[in-house]
Amino acid sequence: MPFCKTTKLLLLIIFWFNFAFSQNYPTSNFTSATDLPNNSVRSLLVDSNNSLWIGTENGVVKKQNDEFQYFFEEDGLAQNSCWAIAEDNNNKLWFGSYGEGLSIYDGYEFEIISVKDGLVHNQITKLFSCGSYMYVGTSDGVSLIDVNTFQVKSLKMPATEELFRVQDFFEYQSQVYVVTYRTGIFRILNEDEKATLIKVNDHKFIYSVLKNNDSIYSSNKGFFTKSSLSDYLSDKDSIPLRKHGASIIWDYVKTGDHKIFAAAWGIYDANGGLYEVINGRLVSRASDFNVGSKEVISLAYDSKFEKLYAGTRDAGLFEIALNPKIKIHEISGNNILGFASTKNTSAVLLDEGITLKKDENEQIITLFQLKRWQEKYVLNTVLPLPKYKDDFYELDYTTKAENITFYDIKAFQDTYWINTNIGVFAIRESGELAHYLPIHSEEINFTAEGNLIETNPYGGLRVYSDLNLFKYKHFKKEDPQTPTMIVNSWQKGGKTYFLSVFSGLYVWENNRFNSYLENGIWNEKKLKQITGLGNDLAISNEFGDVFIVNDDKSFKIKEKIPRAAIQGNSISFLENYQGSLIIGTEKGLTLYKNGRSIFLDKEQGLEQPLLSAKVSGNALSVGSHNGYYTILLDEIWDEKALIEEIKLKELFINNNKASLESSLEKNKLKLKHDENTVLLKFSTNAHPYPNKLKYQYRLNKDEPWSLSSSKPEIFLASLPTKKHELDVKVMDKSTGLSHIQPLLSLTVLPPFWKTWWFILLLLSIMIAIGYSFYKIQIRQAKKFEAQKGVIQKRFEETKMEALLAQMNPHFIFNAMNSIQYYIMDNDIDKATIFLGDFSKLIRLNLDHCTKPTILLIEEIEHLQSYIKVENTRFDDRVEVIFETDPLIDPYEIEIPSMLLQTFVENVFVHAFPMDLPNPTLKVSFKLFSEGILQCKIEDNGIGFSKNSTNKLHNSKGVALVKERLAFLGYDIEEAVTINSARNKGTAVTLKLKI
Repeated sequence: MPFCKTTKLLLLIIFWFNFAFSQNYPTSNFTSATDLPNNSVRSLLVDSNNSLWIGTENGVVKKQNDEFQYFFEEDGLAQNSCWAIAEDNNNKLWFGSYGEGLSIYDGYEFEIISVKDGLVHNQITKLFSCGSYMYVGTSDGVSLIDVNTFQVKSLKMPATEELFRVQDFFEYQSQVYVVTYRTGIFRILNEDEKATLIKVNDHKFIYSVLKNNDSIYSSNKGFFTKSSLSDYLSDKDSIPLRKHGASIIWDYVKTGDHKIFAAAWGIYDANGGLYEVINGRLVSRASDFNVGSKEVISLAYDSKFEKLYAGTRDAGLFEIALNPKIKIHEISGNNILGFASTKNTSAVLLDEGITLKKDENEQIITLFQLKRWQEKYVLNTVLPLPKYKDDFYELDYTTKAENITFYDIKAFQDTYWINTNIGVFAIRESGELAHYLPIHSEEINFTAEGNLIETNPYGGLRVYSDLNLFKYKHFKKEDPQTPTMIVNSWQKGGKTYFLSVFSGLYVWENNRFNSYLENGIWNEKKLKQITGLGNDLAISNEFGDVFIVNDDKSFKIKEKIPRAAIQGNSISFLENYQGSLIIGTEKGLTLYKNGRSIFLDKEQGLEQPLLSAKVSGNALSVGSHNGYYTILLDEIWDEKALIEEIKLKELFINNNKASLESSLEKNKLKLKHDENTVLLKFSTNAHPYPNKLKYQYRLNKDEPWSLSSSKPEIFLASLPTKKHELDVKVMDKSTGLSHIQPLLSLTVLPPFWKTWWFILLLLSIMIAIGYSFYKIQIRQAKKFEAQKGVIQKRFEETKMEALLAQMNPHFIFNAMNSIQYYIMDNDIDKATIFLGDFSKLIRLNLDHCTKPTILLIEEIEHLQSYIKVENTRFDDRVEVIFETDPLIDPYEIEIPSMLLQTFVENVFVHAFPMDLPNPTLKVSFKLFSEGILQCKIEDNGIGFSKNSTNKLHNSKGVALVKERLAFLGYDIEEAVTINSARNKGTAVTLKLKI
């Protein structure tokens, strides 16, 4: 074997060893470039609420659910440099600064204790909570502080030239011991009001200790020791001869499964890092945990979520999942392209070859082995090699081994079938070649009888009846039932299904192909992935939707999972496990069953790309770059609810922050009507995957839930004035479970003018006003009736006066003279006619005076009768013109009676002297659009000026007309207009409402 081939094979064997035994852990690194105020993390603590507190050289950080809250001197911290953190029995947090004493935080504000309050020294090096006391270690002494009263006891230090620098505390047999750097180990005796130090031994150069049952780990210069506590606390030199490690350990932590981790920094040696103590040895876990720093100085352990936190001097904070749901197995330099298994073996398809495993034995089939099999076949076969002219996708037999491309691996009848760009290989469980086929097909499958089906995107399909003799039946692409552009397939029972990216679903059954699209069974065209799901099939299209279908007796779509319910747009594979569907996309994995959906992605350690997947037993293997992931599906589905409670954190009313303590009473909030815009910020209990949480709310139980949001906050604008029972739903995509909890009862009080008492008061006032108004109206009605009687009486009087004015003696006298004149002149005919006209006029006057209104036609007839009588006296010299607007129907319009004759009479009496040539009288009626009838009486008589004493100004008849119009509600200035000029005539205009 050439050297290069031997080297490559050796590397592949090394890769397989890593594949079988190597595992990395999901790790996140937080630095000053992203989330921390400083890269030097001096102290760490996981508190009782599973919040992580991070003490840095430039401030304190609280991390919960990937939200960071920062505290600095301006927030009340004694000093930004924080070297120690502890939590007391009252759940208050204590922060020890290296220079300004202690800061005690109750969740709202800080209280500071320093030398001026009795503290022994302001440089805090270690804090230890025990019982009702906080033990404070400093650079030069120890103080005890009562956590309830904050009273300080400072212990008297032994007389020594060395600083009494405290490195650690531990408790043993109900006694607290203090470990110093140079002055030894002391027991603290805390009785009554006094506390004293009792020296135990002179151990020196101790950096940190960890009590583990009855043993203790003690860090020294460049090594650590493990001793029994009884020996360690004896007065003899108990440092064992056997020293472990080669670095300085600054902190220890013990996990729930009894593992011990050590934070090491060699100061002047580059031998620090993150270690695990195993059988007295320091075993580096830096590569497993992806911790690149050699200066690890602080540790913390979260037992609830099994996370290890490592603080460094130079690289910030590392968060490590010690027991991840998703196990990472590295195979450097290789992509995992596929998985397959038979009853007794399993296989993995890599870039560099195929690995077969049976029990504990592994076998590697390299690219060179595949190439040799191909070359041997081509050299020895007597059968003609497939050619493109025969509708084959012709092979390039000169392809080198290193250029072999894998398409897929399938297991069928205890044989592995691998299709590549140099042909299809059938490999037995033993690793021997069963068949080699010189065909180029990206997707192959089998009939129920075991016959190979070769797909060709451009040349139809072949079903092989004899692989050794290369016998097949060719199904031409021109047949609409023949599958084309096949991207995936699935064999189930007596059917083999094929998916086309352009023409939908096909099936091989009863020795023929059928197109569901062509036969009108299913119109979905662009299909991509397929898998079995119990008795059903799960099929995805190119757009990201998944269909659950049953095709046992007749084709039926049982359920459609829309792409909106799946994280990601492009589905790369489908798998199934005990009725649950596994969907791989460019964003992660979605596990779906009976409406419950679980999502896994990089937050749980599942990094892209996801190249392949296979379920074996209860484990899902997912291939990716440089390795693969293993997921125990039972653990995922059996995960219990992680959200237990929701707490209100902050309250903003009209954009102003409000105090929760003063605003809330028994979880109830009452707001004024003009304080109805609210922002609520809340949080859940600590969660290992906070980005998987989505939040919804509803204001009352009968209202729908809001759209989901990734932010734990609710903004309510312009709330209506009523009571709202605010519920919050947290949807946890990491478990597929939801938690619903009432957050608070929120009442927006109505303004005072909408309160019941104000409405009652207003109603009472309105009733009183109404009653008063009623009484006034009664009085006014009585007064009005009295006035009405007077007005009516006066109205009748004016009518009679008008009648009398129209029948004045002077008029009657003139009429009688005219009759007498005709009689004396023996003109009996004229006398008779005149007397008839006069009597008709009298009858009309008497008839009209009894009516409040008359028809316009009646008024015109009356005026014509009157003018005829008057004109007779003028020997009919006066030309009379009547004009009526064509829009006027005189038989429909009514006007007040006895109005116009007075003005016509004035024309005959005042306007026309006997010497006036061509006297003319014009009476016109015009209709205005706003419901006004204009009556106009014009003459060309002598007229009068404004300063004239013409009798028209003082006419009693005109005055009576104006008075009557005033009684009828007219504005006299608007209703009656008289325009006249000397020797130019007069025009009287009346505007009457109709």
